[in-house]
This record gives sequence, structure tokens and C-alpha cells, in this order.
Amino acid sequence: MRRLVVYVHTTYGQSQINLNVELRDVSASWELVVHDVVQRLASHTGQRKKDIELSFRYVDDEGDLVTVNSDREWREALKISGKEQMGSVVMRLEATTANSELGVTAADYPTSVCSIPSSRCAESQQNPCCMGFKRPLPCDTTSPSTEVPRKIVNPTQSEYKYTGEALRAVTLPLGPLGGGCIAIAGDGGLRQWQVCNRVCHLAHVPDSFFAIRVDVGGGSDAVVLQSPALYNDSDFKPENYITDHVVPDASKQLLSHLPGVKDIAITAKYPIVEIDYLSGEVPVTVHTEAFNPCIPLDSKNSGIPVIIFNFTVTNHYSGTAKVSLLGSLQNFVGWDGASKIQNEVLCAGYGGNSNSLLKMSGMTAIDMSNASLTPMNAQNGHVALATLNGTGDTVTTLLQFDSITELWKYFTTTGLPGTGQQGPSAAGKTWNGALALTKDIPAHASETFTFMLAWHFPHRYVNWSQRGFNIHDTITQFYIGNQYATLWPDIFKVLEYTQTNMNMLTAQTRMFRDAMFNSTLPWQVVDSAAARMMVLRSPTCMWFADGNFYGFEGCSARNGCCPLNCTHVWNYEMALSRLYPDLERTMREVDLQEQISPNSIIPSRTTVPLELRRQWTFWPNYTDISPASTAICVDGEIGTVNKTYREVLQGAPKDWFDRQWPQVKKIMSRWMTTLDDGNGVVKGPQPNTYDCAVYGVNTFIGTQYLCALRAAEEMAKLQGDTASAKAYHDRFTSGSAQLDKLCFTNGKWYTQVVDPDHPIKVMSDGTFVDALTGWWWGRALGVGDILPIEHVKSSLQYTFQQNHVKAFDPGLQSPRKFFDQRDAGMFIIRWPDGKVPKNALLYSSEGAWTGLEYPFAEQCLYAGLNDIALQVLTEAREKYDGTRRSPWNEVECGDHYSRQMAGFLLFEVASGQSSSYASPNTVNLSFAPRLQFTNYRGFFILGSCWGQYIQSGDEQLSSGNAQLVVMGGQVSLAQLQLSSSAAKATLTVGSAAVTAAVTQTSGVLTVKFNSPLSLKVGQVLNVKLG
Repeated sequence: MRRLVVYVHTTYGQSQINLNVELRDVSASWELVVHDVVQRLASHTGQRKKDIELSFRYVDDEGDLVTVNSDREWREALKISGKEQMGSVVMRLEATTANSELGVTAADYPTSVCSIPSSRCAESQQNPCCMGFKRPLPCDTTSPSTEVPRKIVNPTQSEYKYTGEALRAVTLPLGPLGGGCIAIAGDGGLRQWQVCNRVCHLAHVPDSFFAIRVDVGGGSDAVVLQSPALYNDSDFKPENYITDHVVPDASKQLLSHLPGVKDIAITAKYPIVEIDYLSGEVPVTVHTEAFNPCIPLDSKNSGIPVIIFNFTVTNHYSGTAKVSLLGSLQNFVGWDGASKIQNEVLCAGYGGNSNSLLKMSGMTAIDMSNASLTPMNAQNGHVALATLNGTGDTVTTLLQFDSITELWKYFTTTGLPGTGQQGPSAAGKTWNGALALTKDIPAHASETFTFMLAWHFPHRYVNWSQRGFNIHDTITQFYIGNQYATLWPDIFKVLEYTQTNMNMLTAQTRMFRDAMFNSTLPWQVVDSAAARMMVLRSPTCMWFADGNFYGFEGCSARNGCCPLNCTHVWNYEMALSRLYPDLERTMREVDLQEQISPNSIIPSRTTVPLELRRQWTFWPNYTDISPASTAICVDGEIGTVNKTYREVLQGAPKDWFDRQWPQVKKIMSRWMTTLDDGNGVVKGPQPNTYDCAVYGVNTFIGTQYLCALRAAEEMAKLQGDTASAKAYHDRFTSGSAQLDKLCFTNGKWYTQVVDPDHPIKVMSDGTFVDALTGWWWGRALGVGDILPIEHVKSSLQYTFQQNHVKAFDPGLQSPRKFFDQRDAGMFIIRWPDGKVPKNALLYSSEGAWTGLEYPFAEQCLYAGLNDIALQVLTEAREKYDGTRRSPWNEVECGDHYSRQMAGFLLFEVASGQSSSYASPNTVNLSFAPRLQFTNYRGFFILGSCWGQYIQSGDEQLSSGNAQLVVMGGQVSLAQLQLSSSAAKATLTVGSAAVTAAVTQTSGVLTVKFNSPLSLKVGQVLNVKLG
């Protein structure tokens, strides 16, 4: 009989404990293992057995951190990671007990997972997929030196401008919704090529760049539009977990062979980035505009796999200048999207690559493909480089070449010769291709050179582990596809559609940018909101061929982190729901129609494709799983109710709402009968987004449940379900009073009632940045205050006062050290005596992530604490100012973390916008700006239209003007309310008067239109007050 030897590691107080527990039979049950380990731990530590609650974790053979809570999971653990040694089966586990502090650290990882120097640890995590619903913790890269690093700031960040050292970490992803991206970097070049159906943050394609040649006054000058100014980073101290400053070797090699520009400046107002070249290497000025079409409420036209580059060249000479704009692109079809490409064009996936010329009216393109690949290969597809040419323009090509020096010789002398090298590329090798567009620019005139970089890789497959969902088949390729390939079946259609609609796509994208940034709002509000939508266009998000939108939590170096559609992390997202409500509804559809179990449980994560078995089908009776398991995070589950009501408020069709409503009722029924104590209070195990279960009464989970009760009540009213509406209302009323009574006991801030039987992962009397998430949701949904506003306001003030630091001490952050002495911000939790409990909530001693800072700032704005809100946002922007971190890559567990999309709600909070449907097609809309009240201009968006709201006047708006400018979509208004003490108002649309009943009540001006007022694109509703 083989024996089972279990090696157990845990912490107790400050001590590290290692035990080996030997059992006679390898078939010992989970219960027996727990019994023996608890007995040994109790004997070793002096704890009572009942105080030891075990959750075992182990690192499997793919480097995933897996949790064991049941006999089934224990059997799986033995099968995967049990090692045969001298006739015994050996299993190594981490045990989390009531007195364990932080659980797994990087030191506990086998060397196969964490084997390179800590300075590059962020690059080493090959498989941090978190399939056991625990995030692996990266190596501590903090230097033991006490030297405080020199702080460099971006002095022009308030102008959305990046120069000098502020360019070092700039990487701005451009790409379609859920269809891959390429980043514009701080050197003006292209980096982070993530368009080949996989994540790889440092992926790079060599020999792909733009350059300019100018012939004027008898001279000729040429330069690559890329700067090596920051390629020497010997004196630069990078931040933990950040790699955006890393310059690809191929970029350095490019500018060691070819001349680059010395100085550039980048102005970025997402979704458009602009580059100016300042150092005068050529006798013209060049201004680059780059973007992917991005239009609110238009998911199709925001999902085109193309980047548009507009190079505007101005000739300041008295004579005509002959200007050639060159684009070079490598044919990377066959590349796996991660391997390093050597010697310009060599890579194992290459061979059989060929480039061909496409000519259409007004457009010339190079189509790049690889005929050697099987038709359904994930790397099989097309890439293309195209330019738009008009009358009098000349386009030349070098279709196939393998050396940039060869290209440069032609470009700077006789011009591009045409075909170049012949035939498909040899095995292991590819070709580059280049286009040059030449224009004659008269004296003191400007011309724009337009290029397009497009890709089309239709065959996407699941390339992450789903073992945590009991999907162990590693042989079958599970097809998921890309939605863009269903809209545009080939690369030709992508180019043709973009060219045909270029004017509209460009104008609408610029208008969207201007609607956000041409604002009187403080810059830190605008940038914290607008740039957060970047996540939707990063590798974090995917729009599959089934039409549904999916997302990781974030992205590690080479994989998506923590798949998929994590309910509790995406619980904070507000960008997709506002900008593309049709896609957000697909996420709810998956939650409520695919993921939900017969017992009304929603697992935290989604298995794909949807044809595969759901995770709950592997649970006996669909529920045989520990109620403390993060496989079912209660904040994400109850958040589904709140998100459903949000989608209804965004104009979800009635048939969609009718389909989801029965599922919502099932969730509420389970909570009210199983999780709720009968009085609207949740006390039992509450697994949540902090990767652990908390116990006892607390406002973090409690307010989210209360908000769901109110949201369900409002949905019940819309459904005509009066009985349910009353039940939800009554339970909310009881729960709100009880939660406030139990948790606001010190008269200053909300605390946790710690469960004496489960004193683990506590918040206790600490001030918690995330304590009022449900109150935030309640305000966002317009269901009123979940808790008394005066108590909420006090709690927010004390939390900021006690958690805020002017400079982080890395030694006080644990387990991850995101910030150093150069950064100001808040800790997630601080305790009154300054001591962190040994059994504190996981991650509580980390610096607050931006995904928490944005909701906190929004809560402060809701509560009238504007100064605190602006300070929080300013410090968030200063942490991500380009000098050390990219402003478009806010990290948590990986890059482009989805939680940060909470920031997009800032537009709505700042404007005081709220809306409801008076009927299925007419809207009641109101504004009450919380900032810049007397001179307000800012972005607004509804489910059917978007634009700007503008108002100006005196302090009470007793006289003045207001405007609603529709820039996209259309809306039918039944009522408009403004925060104004005016007694009367005159309304017009253009020169036409609008009839309405105007009333004044306690500083609120209400305009009820005699018949619904329809506003379309380009129309402006003018309201003259007083």
C-alpha cells in the first residue's frame, strides 16, 4: 500500500511553519487529510482546533495556483501534482489558517515558475492564470537599499502632453474592440504587437516603421520617424511589475543602422494620439495622428482591425518640396505572437510568406500572407499596409525584402524599385514589404499622407488553461474565433470598408475625442475617465465570433490573467456598459442564461466556448462546494443583479429584460432565503474579489446586497411584479437600518462585526477604501442612498485621512509593493493603532489600485467632498504620468487591468447626470454638475445618444443658458431637469421654439415637453434661463 506524505507550509504570527504529515493510504479522503493536518497544527501552535480553518493551495504543473476545498478537488490535486518518491505519493501544500498572514509568496513557488532575476520578475510569470481563483504573487523586486529614488514628474501632463523623460514608459494601445492591438510607444514607434490571437506584452515585430524623405532646394534629407533619445536606461529605476519602458532590441538595432529623430512630443487624448517631431532633421514639419475608429454606441465601426495614420507635412520653404512618406511592415503571418524574431526576419513559424500588391481606386496596399499554413491555423491570416493616393500622387513599392539597409538605400537614392525578391520565403524566414507615397507640396502649404495598418486573423482558439473548470482536454482546439472576421470576411473587405468610410470614421472619432476633452472639467477628471476605455481595446478583452464580449481580469507577460469574465472584478467596470451597451448585454446574457446553475448560483468565471460543460455541472447536486470558495464570489454574483438593472437603464430592449428577469428573481430568492439572516444582513462566509472569504457583518458585501434589493425592487416595478417589489423593499428597509446600526458604532466610519467563530481575513475597525462599493452602485443606479449620507460622508473623510500617505514606504506594503517613495496615495485598509492584524484581509496592506481609487473619488464627488476626490485623481494621474508607468496601462494582477474602467463613470458623476425611461422610447434626463457649476461643459452619454451638456450662469443658475448637444445617435426626451433656481425658461432647437411646461421646485427646474422632443445628430437643445 502506497503511503501519502503531505508537506504543509503556513505562517503563524511571524513564524514560518513547515510540517510533514504522513498518512498510511494514498486514497485517504480530504476529510482525513484535514483532520490530521489540523491536529498537527494545533499541537504545534497551541491553537484550538476549531480556530483552524484550512484552505490548501498548490502550484500545479502549469504554474497555476490552485485551491483545494473538497474531496473532489483533493483527488484532482493528487492526480495533477502528487509526486512519486520512494514508494510514497508526496504532495506539497500551502495551508491558510485563521492566523495565517498572507498565504503564498513568490518564495514558495518552484524555480520553474520564478527562476529569473527579481528585477525582471514581471516578465517571468509564464502561466499566472489563477485557475484556482487565487492570484499568484510576483517576486518582491524591492531593492534592499534605503536610498530614495529620484522623482521625475511630467510637467505638461495637465495638457495631455508627454515629452522628455515622460515619454519613457508611454505605450498607448490602438486596436478594435476585443480584436487585438499595437501600441504607439514613447519613441514614436510601434510596440507590443498583440494581434495574433494571443497575449504577449513585450511582443515585437521588427522592420516595421515609418520614415520621411524631403527633396527641396537641391538637397535631400531622410529620417525614420522614431527617436532613440531614451534607449539608454542605465540610470532608470523601473517600477515593480511594469515593463512598458522596455525597448525592444529590434528598435535599438533599427536606429543604430538608420537615422532617427532626436526629440518628439506626444499629445494623447484617447482614443487619438498625436506626435510632433521637434528636432528638425528634415526641412519640413511633420505631425502624426494615429487612431483606431472609436465611436460610442457603434460597436461595429469601433471593431475594425485597422490603425489609421495621418501624417500632415507642412512645407515652410519658398519653393515646392517633394516629400515621400515611407511605411515598412514585416509579413508576420505564421509568427506565434510571442517568440523573438531574430536577425530581422528569422523565426520558427515563418516560411512560405509572400507579399502581393493590391490596387483599388485611390488606394494601394501590400497584402501579406503565408500559404504554407493550414487553413484553420490560429496564426494563419493576413496583414496589410495601405496608403491612400490622389491625383498627382506617386506610390512606389518594395514588395519583398529582408534587410532594412537595402530598403534605406533605395529610399534615399533612386526610390523603391517595385517587386524586390521573388517567390515565397524560405523555411524559417519571412519578407518585409514597403510603400512610399510621394507628393509635391507647394511653398507654405500642407499635405496629409494617410496610411492604414490592418490585420485579419480569424481563427482564434482557447489558449489558456481551463483546468480550474474541470476542462482537462489539452489536445482539442476549442474554436472561439474573432467577431471582426464575421463582419469583414477578409483583409480586402477591411481595407475597402475603411477607405470607403474614412471620412465618417475619422470625423466621428475626432468628435468623440473632442466631446470628452473640450471640457471645463479638471484635466485629472477627464483623463481618468477617457483613457480607461483603453482596456476594451487591449488584449484583456475579446469579442468572439459568437457575438459575445469576454474579458480577462488583466494580462500577464504572456497570458491573459484570471479567465474569464470574472464577475467580481468586472463588477467595477463602467466603460463598456456606457459606450457599447449592446456588448455589455452579451456579458449579462452569458451570466444569466449560460453560467447560472439550476440552484441559481453564478460561478465567478466563465468556461468557453459555451458549448462546453459549465463548471457547476461537475459539482454534485450543483452545490457541493464550500460556501467559502472563491469559485463563487458573492460580490460578483449579487453584482449581476445590479449590472442587469444598469443595462435596463441603458435602454435594453424589453424582450431582453423579460428574458433576464426570471433569472434575477432566482438569484434574489436564494440570497434572501439562504445568505440573508432574514433581516437583510449577510453574516456567513462571503468569498469576494480579495481572493478570500470574509465573515461577519460588513458594509463591503452588505451594501452591494442592499443595492441589489433596491435594483430588484425597481425592476419588479417595471415588470409589474408588485409582490416582489414589496418584498425587496421591505427587506432593504430592514437591512439598511440593521447594517448602519451594526457597523457605524464608533460614530466616525463603518467597521466590520468580526465573527468570533471565524476571525479570519478581517477588516475589523480599519478604514477600508472599498467599504462602500454598494453605496457607489446605488448612486450610479439612481436608487438612492443605501446608507445615511451623513455617515457615508464621515466614513469617506476618515478613510482618506487615515489611509492617505504623501509618500509610500515599500516596506509597509504587502504582499505586492506597487508604489515607492515617489508615489502618493492611499492604503487599502489602515487600522487606528497603525498595526496590521495578523489575520487581516488579503491585500489590505497594498497601496490602493486605481480600480479602487476611481470609485472612491466618485463616492467623494457624490458626497460633496470635491477636494478629496480631486486629490485622489491627481495622485492617480501622477503615478501614471509616463515617467515610470504608462498612462494607458494601469496594473493590478497584470497589465491593462479591467477594474480601472470604473473611472469612466467620472463623466456622469461630475455632470450630475441621471436618466430614466418614461416609456420604452422616451427618456427623462437631468443634470446637476458637481464641478464647474457656473461654467460647465462636459461629455454625456445615454443608451441611444451622446454629446455634450453645457451650462453657464450665476451660482444658482437663476439666469444663464444650458445646451444639450447631440453628436451621435438620437434621443426622444419626455422631461429635462436642471439644477437651477430660475423661474422660467425659453427652449429652442435651432430657430424653432419648443413648447413645454416649466416648473420650479426647491432649486430644480423641470421641463415637461408637450410631446416627446426628438433630437438627432447635429441638433442642439437651447435652454435660456430666467
